[in-house]
Amino acid sequence: MRGRGGGDMMSPEDINDKVAVMGRQLWRVVPYATAYPRRLTTGLLANACARAADLLPFIAIGWAVDHFTSGGGIAGFGPIADFIGTLPQPAVGYGVIIFVSFVMLAVFQGISEYSWQTLGYKIQHDLRMDATKSLIAMEASYYDLRQTGQIMSVLSSDVNQLEDVVADSSTSIIRILVTFGFAFIILLSMSWKLAAVIFGPLMFIIPLVYWFSTRVQRRYRKQRESTGGITSVLENLISGIAVVQAYNAQSWEADRVQRESGEYRDQAIGASQERNRFLPGIYAIAGVAFGLLTVAGGRLAQSGEITTGELVTFLLISTRMTMPLFIFGILVNQLQRGEAAARRVFAAVDLEPTIVDEPGAEPLAGGIQSVEFRNVTFAYPGTSQPVLSRISFKVEAGAFLGVMGHTGAGKTTILKLLMRYYTPDEGEVLINGQPVSSFTLDSVRDAIGFVSQEPFLFHGTVEDNVRYNIDTDIEGVEAAL
Repeated sequence: MRGRGGGDMMSPEDINDKVAVMGRQLWRVVPYATAYPRRLTTGLLANACARAADLLPFIAIGWAVDHFTSGGGIAGFGPIADFIGTLPQPAVGYGVIIFVSFVMLAVFQGISEYSWQTLGYKIQHDLRMDATKSLIAMEASYYDLRQTGQIMSVLSSDVNQLEDVVADSSTSIIRILVTFGFAFIILLSMSWKLAAVIFGPLMFIIPLVYWFSTRVQRRYRKQRESTGGITSVLENLISGIAVVQAYNAQSWEADRVQRESGEYRDQAIGASQERNRFLPGIYAIAGVAFGLLTVAGGRLAQSGEITTGELVTFLLISTRMTMPLFIFGILVNQLQRGEAAARRVFAAVDLEPTIVDEPGAEPLAGGIQSVEFRNVTFAYPGTSQPVLSRISFKVEAGAFLGVMGHTGAGKTTILKLLMRYYTPDEGEVLINGQPVSSFTLDSVRDAIGFVSQEPFLFHGTVEDNVRYNIDTDIEGVEAAL
């Protein structure tokens, strides 16, 4: 389910400026949905049936109007007209149709909501796991250049945004398509002239949507980036609160949060301004369409081209179409937010580590007999000053090597190069006389006992941390302590 694509290092500023066309990254969510075909199919069919049931009462009301205005004639078609004709009170039949329609709407709407919401949660989980697995596989140098808060924002806020797209936007798309599709068929069967009157002006919404998409998309991309910036600052503040208080830097940290929050506020306000230019345009077009419908429909009813009941059905269905139009404005807004989030999420999913097992790499067998550095030079990513410069030494099994130096002199760096957290800029690192890259990563790291000088406890008890990645009993834990 994971779509790999190159070695993009997920710089949010670069990622989010790549594509200016709406929806390209959102389409990549589709394979995650098709992984659950039964739930997806159920959601599609149930939503379509709910929308059809939503329009049936308006047809029945039109028939009822014709029944009463025609002096008791039976209005309807086929089996429905036959059923109503068998009743002593035809009006009861129209009421039954309306009641059954609402029951169908309630049942199918409930099934649809459950299917799409649970599908959204499943996709959310799969996306988060794919992004997490990609991030876990990345080498240490990747994290040297990125803030933890930015990455956390992708795994939490952006993934949650995509869940909203699946659960809400997907149902909105179906609602709009099915409602307008059924409405078009129903209205066209009654009067092609009135169908043209109402649907003709609505076509002008298409260029309006394109205009809105191209203008607001960049705003939402910047807004998603600002969310990551706030998360980064807050993560630093909370995790380092003891240092902040020790240096009496509360005001300085508050200013940092204010700057990041202000950036988010400004981007959100800018997006809101664009959005509020778009929605009135939709309502203006809808107002023109429905106004023309009322005038033209009245004249056609007076001329006898359509019945009074058909005019009522036209007006009721056109009124019902105002809700999908309102939803359409919200939908485009949601899709723009989702597109911005999808770019960041799939940038993480597509990550490829640069430090991997070389072709032909074999497991390290027999333990480590010797370690050798040959003219090794190394500078951390993003820096130009080497931490190690032409370092050479060799240590045999059973021997001791003492490395002395001030903080930052490169003592820990030697071990990180040995464990292939990084790759030397120059020179070679050898184990048992062979380049360390000739062995698999897992076998090399399993053979080395690494005790970090920076203590870190994972969430949980001390016992949980002692057991970390090791299946052992309580006796083993006590022995380790």
